[in-house]
Amino acid sequence: MTFSEQSFPDLSRQDGVLSSRASDLEGIRDSGAKLSVRERMIVILMSSGLSNKEIARQLSIAPETVKSHAKSIFLKMTVRSRAQAVYRAMALGFI
Repeated sequence: MTFSEQSFPDLSRQDGVLSSRASDLEGIRDSGAKLSVRERMIVILMSSGLSNKEIARQLSIAPETVKSHAKSIFLKMTVRSRAQAVYRAMALGFI
């Protein structure tokens, strides 16, 4: 049981939604994400809706390399999806 469930039982039903939103905001505020130039390029191409294969073609690299960069981006930006990465990159001024 979390602290909020113990202290505020009426709010415990909303805890999942609120903590999810709070986590998103904390990551934006606290993220000191330092992306390489290549990682920034990949996030920009992700924001255009390109797939890993399409990004690989644009940058003349292997799709597996794009996947590797994407994993690194997700870790550095503390996100779990491409959409979150793009959103966070926009919030941090990378895009």
